[in-house]
Amino acid sequence: MNRTIKRGDIFYYDFGENKGSIQCGRRPVLCLQADDFNRKAPTVIVAAITTVIKKQYMPSHILLPPDAGLPQPSMVLLEQIRAINKTDLEDYLGCVEDETTWRDINKAIKKEFGLWIYKPDRTGDIRCLCPKCLQDYKSNSSLIIKRLDPFSSKKDRCVKCDGLGYDYIVYDKRRAL
Repeated sequence: MNRTIKRGDIFYYDFGENKGSIQCGRRPVLCLQADDFNRKAPTVIVAAITTVIKKQYMPSHILLPPDAGLPQPSMVLLEQIRAINKTDLEDYLGCVEDETTWRDINKAIKKEFGLWIYKPDRTGDIRCLCPKCLQDYKSNSSLIIKRLDPFSSKKDRCVKCDGLGYDYIVYDKRRAL
């Protein structure tokens, strides 16, 4: 394998024969390892991909976008993660670049490894707000407003005016403090 491997790349890999619920045979895998490690390490961390779309309610099952280079609709199984030798990777298929999909994958990995905090210390309402409607909330001194994902560039429809905005979590100051 002479290709530089990047996080998000999809290759074929042969898992061989395994017992129980471990994935077997030749199938696509998603490279999860950070690019800094990919440049130097002889191994790469991957997750199995399947075309059997079931148990979508599981947080570790993430549907992959149609533009990822897979021949059929597929999902990554983030409970099926392993380190493999880079030299064992076979044909390159494509890459997952979609920001929303990566947000879901990162969240699922955190949940899978117990790094996700399920119950926040404070509870609030999540609302999509455009800049104009956000100002209405900010002018209310009884509220605390925080951007839910400050790194997201994806805009959704505002819950008040249907304009474009971002998700914010809104706390009542009296209950939050």
